[in-house]
Amino acid sequence: MIDVGKDKTTLAGVYPVSISEIDRQYNLKPAVLFNYMQDLAAKSITYYDEKYSWDELYKKGFGWFLIRYRVEFDAYPNRISDILIHTESRGCQRLNAYRDFEAFNKLTGKRLLRAVSSWMIVDLENKAVQNIQSAYPDFPCFEKREDDLELCKLRQIDRVDCEKLFHVRYDDLDINNHVNNTVYITWAMEVLDYEFRASHIMKTIDIYFKHDVQYGEDIVSQVKYDKENLITEHVIKNVSTDQELCFIKVQYSKI
Repeated sequence: MIDVGKDKTTLAGVYPVSISEIDRQYNLKPAVLFNYMQDLAAKSITYYDEKYSWDELYKKGFGWFLIRYRVEFDAYPNRISDILIHTESRGCQRLNAYRDFEAFNKLTGKRLLRAVSSWMIVDLENKAVQNIQSAYPDFPCFEKREDDLELCKLRQIDRVDCEKLFHVRYDDLDINNHVNNTVYITWAMEVLDYEFRASHIMKTIDIYFKHDVQYGEDIVSQVKYDKENLITEHVIKNVSTDQELCFIKVQYSKI
């Protein structure tokens, strides 16, 4: 089900949760949740105006790139059959376009999370970032609200408690021929030890995507634990260049 708002800046969709998309404790897998949100964002921008769609931008050599996320969970999705997601395009401010999300248990109506994200339009050949306000003057301008979530600044970790190597596969790539953002989240979570993952659930997550990575390259996913405050800080790097690709910070609550 897709429900378009009257001004076309909002969109809602219902996503059935399959058994392959939950973990051993019936929690929705993090990458699956972000896949749902990405899918709704793609549908939303297309409904708003076809010229801003992934396909139309790609024909001109451009692509939407997700840059930052902050997600705050009221209750992490657990034992739900259908998840209802709302998204709203909040307009742009120079280089960045902003998009909000809310998710609900479709059966009970209980809110599960709210989120804010920022996006850029990038030239796929030379990596130049478009000034959205200048290049697309009819794109709405961002207007701040009192209850807006704030995107957090993330920094390099000062120690590495655990790390793991990954090889970029063909199935990791998206329509821009770069690694899809949800794969970075999987790489980050996979470094955590089994007992920690099994006994904790996400409370908040902040993500900063700095650089892309290509097919066939190797990456290292590193983590710093703060088990006293139930926080993990992650950095994902390109092995051959040591370039930082993504920062992630997660706060947890005990199950």
